[in-house]
Amino acid sequence: MELCEELKKDYLDKLEELLNVYNGKSKELRKQGANDEAILETIKGNIVDIFSKVFNVSYNKSCKSNKAQKDKLNDLSMMYLAFFDKISAPWKEKMAKDKEHDMMEEYYIEEIKLETAEKVKAIFLEYHDKY
Repeated sequence: MELCEELKKDYLDKLEELLNVYNGKSKELRKQGANDEAILETIKGNIVDIFSKVFNVSYNKSCKSNKAQKDKLNDLSMMYLAFFDKISAPWKEKMAKDKEHDMMEEYYIEEIKLETAEKVKAIFLEYHDKY
């Protein structure tokens, strides 16, 4: 199996596992009547889902070429990591505006999104370094 294929399988399996944890927590919190906390877990799951999808986009654009395996992995990494900056930039801007206007609930939601994106990025880098 090619390196890109192995990375894809391992990484997406890990993200699926993480998504299941967030969804499970969300359902449990709803049962307990903790709807605000359940919403935050749902948001985390949505972030994982977003980065799973953009990973597939990056994978399809970089790993389907005729380049050497290491070059494909480098292309995948550069393309995928660029999405983290691109997607997170508006969240950072909104977070700053929310803080400026004392909108702490909205600020906290943006912070959760950014923290979750960083967690997903760290997982990717961990798996990328394996290959």
